[in-house]
Amino acid sequence: MPTRVPSTHGCSLLLLALLSACLVSATAAPAPVSFRAEIAPILLEQCETCHGAAEQKGGYRLDTFDFLSRNEDPSDPALVAGKPERSRLYTSLVTDELDERMPKKAPKLPAQQAELVKRWIAEGAAFDGSEATASLIEIVPARTHPKAPEVYAQPLPVTALAFSPDGSELFAGGLRELTVWNPATGALVRRIGNVAPRTFTIAFAPDGQKLAVASGAPGEYGELRLFEPKTGALLSQLLSSTDAVLGVDFSPSGELLATAGADHSLSIFETAAGLRRHRLPVHSDAVTAVAFSPDGTKVASVGLDRGAKVFDVATGKLAGIYREHQAPLYAVAFTPDGTQILSAGRDKAVHQWTIADGKKARELGGQGDVLKLLVSKDQTYLAGSGGKLVQAAVADLKLARSIEGARDWIYSMAIHPATQRIATGCYDGTVMVWNLADGKLATSFCASPGYSTKTAAAK
Repeated sequence: MPTRVPSTHGCSLLLLALLSACLVSATAAPAPVSFRAEIAPILLEQCETCHGAAEQKGGYRLDTFDFLSRNEDPSDPALVAGKPERSRLYTSLVTDELDERMPKKAPKLPAQQAELVKRWIAEGAAFDGSEATASLIEIVPARTHPKAPEVYAQPLPVTALAFSPDGSELFAGGLRELTVWNPATGALVRRIGNVAPRTFTIAFAPDGQKLAVASGAPGEYGELRLFEPKTGALLSQLLSSTDAVLGVDFSPSGELLATAGADHSLSIFETAAGLRRHRLPVHSDAVTAVAFSPDGTKVASVGLDRGAKVFDVATGKLAGIYREHQAPLYAVAFTPDGTQILSAGRDKAVHQWTIADGKKARELGGQGDVLKLLVSKDQTYLAGSGGKLVQAAVADLKLARSIEGARDWIYSMAIHPATQRIATGCYDGTVMVWNLADGKLATSFCASPGYSTKTAAAK
């Protein structure tokens, strides 16, 4: 019997049916709702202010998945996996009772977002973050920040500076960006975007391949991001925080980095893996600066609580503490031999103290509020409200010279010993680059792209 050949029309119908089945299958099974990418951002924006660490209205706290899922009141559970109609997290979003609806005294949550919460609970309320006890801000995906303005309407205080390892470029913190300048001429070289609104510290890894940026929006969130310096590509985000990240320092080997947070914590990360080795909530107020010891075995921190402390990097345990400061602190550095600490702040003096016994060895006073302090070889450099750059010998803290010329408070400093340059960044937006050999000004420029006294006058 001859074989029957299917008609072309029949094959077409069969193919169409198979395609239709595939399409139905694809649309019938949407991807599960992600807590970290879709639900946590809603909670952060709409709920955490009234139900977070600082305040828990109605007895509910949901700034971590752990708190959200505890259901301490069985008669009114916040979250029942698989049952949105029994979960207050969902029912409070859609109720018509104004006294019960969340968020309070605000427009009703968009239906699309409420439906997303419902779907997530119905699917089982799965947690796909790193740690259930981590704050929501720590587990949400990295933000994409708006572009910086092409032309700055007004000068921005220069709160962060760093020389590239070869000294050919000077990086400055801007508005949602880093700006890169030629330190010899003051010419703008390039701009690196996707940075939080304010940058507080910039640090290069010892090999020059990574640029760490401590930044954030004070009182809202903080970030520690690593960038590729030449291309400006975002390599990773090591830290998201509930408040600004104010300081960062690499260990001498570059294997570790430490951060200072306005959330009162000091963190130590493994640079390559991005893993946090320690989170130390060791201050009762914002931690403003951190520094590694020359051998990388210790890390020092200072804060607004007037505390100056040293920790063992391997264990995270306290290795030294100094209690003689009488005002908030902003700057810290190790002496070259690693046995003593230099710390300073609003009490208008640099204290040099010994780690082993926590006792003051010497003091340099009369310098105004000290906002920045660094040590290079056997010299220390400090600056702040006095509007001048002060140099002193580490050995005895005797004043070597005072370089004047800044017209406002100095908020940031960077030094490059090989090219004998030191740069200062001021509140008025000015960057000044000085020659270390003779203390003379090499160049000066406004680090706010497009801004000049002429554009200001035109307005």
